[in-house]
Amino acid sequence: MGLSVKTRAVAEKRARRLREAGGKTEYRVDLPAYHADCDANYLRLRKLLPELANREHWRYQMPHGALELSVQSRSRYTTEVCLNASAETGERNWLAPPQITVRLYHDARMAEVVAVDGRGPVGDNGAGFTYPNPRMHCADERQQANRFLGEWLGHCLANGRAEIELILDGRRL
Repeated sequence: MGLSVKTRAVAEKRARRLREAGGKTEYRVDLPAYHADCDANYLRLRKLLPELANREHWRYQMPHGALELSVQSRSRYTTEVCLNASAETGERNWLAPPQITVRLYHDARMAEVVAVDGRGPVGDNGAGFTYPNPRMHCADERQQANRFLGEWLGHCLANGRAEIELILDGRRL
């Protein structure tokens, strides 16, 4: 039994794309792994953002610097948070993490990187992705950004100390 005309055309198109790409296979998003990263990042961020409904700003002392988290926008089901790391005076900050904007989806309990260093959206939708492209993004740019966020948040949870504002009898201590 032969292939239908439509199926044959799709197979030929796919084969042509493989030849043009030098035999490389087409990138496919690993959706379960991507969702697992976003789920874990949501849980990590919730630990770093106590009282998220009432506060706008958090600061953590890290080895050789600090991490600041601030709410950028809120809506009924989402909150957008900006994470910014800074180095101590005199420290080298050539390896400082970039400023990352994360959207927390409270109904889905997921957190996704939406911008890195103010440039977003991260990655592409995957449809018709070509490389090189004007932004020099890889096909898995979005997944890489979310994995990096997970590693960075894990480091912050393991090594960070919360800076709290203590007010006693109207005096700031």
